[in-house]
Amino acid sequence: MKYLLILFIFFSLLDAKIYRDDSKEVVLDDVTKLMWVDDPSAIKNLMNHFESEKYCNNLTLLGFPDWRLAHIDEFETIVYKKNVKTNINFAFKYNVPDGYWASTAQWRTLWHNADYMHFVSGTAYYDNRKTKKYVRCVRNY
Repeated sequence: MKYLLILFIFFSLLDAKIYRDDSKEVVLDDVTKLMWVDDPSAIKNLMNHFESEKYCNNLTLLGFPDWRLAHIDEFETIVYKKNVKTNINFAFKYNVPDGYWASTAQWRTLWHNADYMHFVSGTAYYDNRKTKKYVRCVRNY
């Protein structure tokens, strides 16, 4: 019985890398130390890249004023291809299988395009910064 309890705790800790805090409507990632907004705004806010940067930079949520758009490599840490419906980690409650803006504007297109994570495929792409995509803000904790 003692060994069974130890195994249960061990496997629970493995699952605790990315988990949802329902009371705060955020997802926490213990490995990257990121806190992701996971409320209805993540499936309602369609904005261009300029608007999405301003939105996240001006967001104060849970008393934290330091929200921002995620880098594309941070988005890659929450892609989960076994979730064939939306290709995002199961900890996320609010998600659409579509594009979410990342922070990086592309210098090779003279900053006309920016990165986004396309959750239909779980792959990073870039698009014109005037195009409307979804917004999911993040902060370090």
